[in-house]
Amino acid sequence: MHRFVLEAIPTPEESREVARKAIIILKDFVADENLLHDMDLVLTEGCSNVARHAYDKIENCNKLELTIKVHPGEHIIFEIADWGKGLCSKSIDFSMPSPEAVGGRGMFIMSELMDSFELIKENGKNIIKLTRKLKEDQWRKK
Repeated sequence: MHRFVLEAIPTPEESREVARKAIIILKDFVADENLLHDMDLVLTEGCSNVARHAYDKIENCNKLELTIKVHPGEHIIFEIADWGKGLCSKSIDFSMPSPEAVGGRGMFIMSELMDSFELIKENGKNIIKLTRKLKEDQWRKK
């Protein structure tokens, strides 16, 4: 197993940069460009949600943390974490909003593109845990 941790102050620019750096790391393991695109979309959405919703105001003490766990030949786990307000899992709507809606597509997109989606709260840390299984031909041959 390979483990990587990326951290940033959760601004829109920094959250996008965290997702971009994650994809650079994943290119060493994932051969499927379409899957990398899906992962980029999921990570960009998850990290930008932290930037938009986790904290009441942007401060240097606020933190966005992305942990990537690569289990070669099996799956990849992403854990997007913050120490802000957190999400109430009972209030999250995972369905696609109407075409007229301005937002609200992020959770739907993340839940559709990943194999599992969990919301975890532990010791003040809010975690969105996303798991994606990969087929044998989606892994980069070493």
